[in-house]
Amino acid sequence: MEIYLSEEERVEALKRWWKENRRAVVVGVLLGVAVILGWNTWQSTRLHKAEEASSVYQQLIKASEAKQGDSVLKLSERLAGNYPGTAYASLAVLFRARQQVNAGDLPAAQRTLQALLESTKDEGLQHLARLRLVSVLLATGHGDEALNLLQALKPEQEGEFGSQYAVAKGDVYAALNRPSDAVQAYQEAVRLGDVSPLLQLKLTDLGSTTSSGIAH
Repeated sequence: MEIYLSEEERVEALKRWWKENRRAVVVGVLLGVAVILGWNTWQSTRLHKAEEASSVYQQLIKASEAKQGDSVLKLSERLAGNYPGTAYASLAVLFRARQQVNAGDLPAAQRTLQALLESTKDEGLQHLARLRLVSVLLATGHGDEALNLLQALKPEQEGEFGSQYAVAKGDVYAALNRPSDAVQAYQEAVRLGDVSPLLQLKLTDLGSTTSSGIAH
């Protein structure tokens, strides 16, 4: 740093610096203000969109509970079209698939769930889509395809859905007439904490002697 001999020299140096750099300083300040205003506007718009999506999603839940199939499909399509990329839009796809199943259009439900599984980055939604897709595949007689879908996932990737995957594997093995494998899968579900009466019934039907230890 230069050492000036007088206060006048300091003032003159400052004036020269300002003359040479004022345009850059002004532009920098304006850009900074624009960025802040743009960020605030984006945040406000994003919040408004989220609130709108939440409202539509609540309508979707009510329509589903009231078994209003047409409304479920329209609202799920509205969420997907107007609020893409939001969690509400992805969740709406699950409602759409369930309505398609209820309407007996299993091929459409299969396509819907497959598309969700391939597009969502949310691991929880991936698990739900995969498990429901397995059920649809079983209902359409594609047990081998359902098994391949389950086996493509490593046990350490199943996370908190481990017991649900074990039950799903048991259902697939039972459908493929592999009772011993089905029992083993159901017992794994028990080990992972599933104590549902339905699982006990499945084991009983397969003649497993471990079923009595489930509902305690």
